[in-house]
Amino acid sequence: MMKKIINSNYFYAFIALCAAIWLFLTVSSPGVGSTRDSNQSSTSTVNTKTTLTVPLQVQANTNDYYITGYPDSVKITIEGPSALVTATKNTQNFNLYLNLKKLSTGQHRVQIKETGLNSELTYTIKPKYVDVNIQKRKTKTFAVDVDYTKSALASGYEAGKITLSPETVSVTGAASEVNKIKKVVVKPILPKGIKTTFDQEVLVQALDKNGKTVNVTLDPQTVHVKIPISMPSKEVSINLTQKGSSSNSNFSFESDVKTIRIYGTQDQLDAIDDSIDVPVDVSDVTQDTKKTINLADALGNQVTLTDPETLDVNVSVSSNSGSSTSTSVNNNSNSTNTNSNNNNGSSNTNTSSDDSSTSNNSDSNNNNNNNNDGK
Repeated sequence: MMKKIINSNYFYAFIALCAAIWLFLTVSSPGVGSTRDSNQSSTSTVNTKTTLTVPLQVQANTNDYYITGYPDSVKITIEGPSALVTATKNTQNFNLYLNLKKLSTGQHRVQIKETGLNSELTYTIKPKYVDVNIQKRKTKTFAVDVDYTKSALASGYEAGKITLSPETVSVTGAASEVNKIKKVVVKPILPKGIKTTFDQEVLVQALDKNGKTVNVTLDPQTVHVKIPISMPSKEVSINLTQKGSSSNSNFSFESDVKTIRIYGTQDQLDAIDDSIDVPVDVSDVTQDTKKTINLADALGNQVTLTDPETLDVNVSVSSNSGSSTSTSVNNNSNSTNTNSNNNNGSSNTNTSSDDSSTSNNSDSNNNNNNNNDGK
């Protein structure tokens, strides 16, 4: 009995010893959970950096002063805990600015400052300083001129009245710069040989007396430019005239087309009245025929273009031989009449004398009767 009790005590002691060892090992040795926590802690303390491009704000009285020289944006490199850097990069909940409120007019070198960055982050701004020019502000309205190369137009084409939308622009800048402006212009670039209307948005420029660009702000920055391009024209009637000749023929001309439209420079059109002569070459015509006249060739440099470009003309031919015979007959008849008149000349003269004598006797009798009536 005693032996069994001793054996039981050893058994329970052994169990207790194993439990103690297991507990010791569990408490003193890091498990899987503690390793993960350790890694997370290590990760959260790792630093990183990134570079951002941020708009540069200006704190100043921009209603009364015009400020130039500063960039629109600057670069900032931030460094710190990885999670914080990532959050700042995504939100960009900070500002970079220039404080010019207490500065007078003139040139100033000013440091760029930041606000809103987390205190755990370090940063570097490039550039760190900028040079600014503070001047009295001035705004003025200018009419817009148009300056383009007329030689770009195709030969014979002319530009009509130019339209701009809008016709004026507002110019704002330092008073000293605005005062330099000689004119505000748009310079449309027309394609070489252009024949159709130019219709585009064109950049506006403020120029000084030397043609150099003045550093000001323009509102709007572009205007709509429309330049009508066409060839002047007018409608005229046509006179079909004979070119060349034939000793044995007469020619007459007929066409269904009575008027044409002629195109050319304004000087060319002004030199032509309400009608234009169209020569028809008959040097190769021996019988009735239809000829197609190329009006550009026929009219030469009188015009540039015509509508229509060609003209169909019916040419009728009559012989000169019938006219010659008739003339000969008429001439013989005239000779006969002349001889007849010569032969009858004396009798006509005598008759005239007798008639004259008779007339005189009648007049004498009338006078005597009048005298008797008077008595």
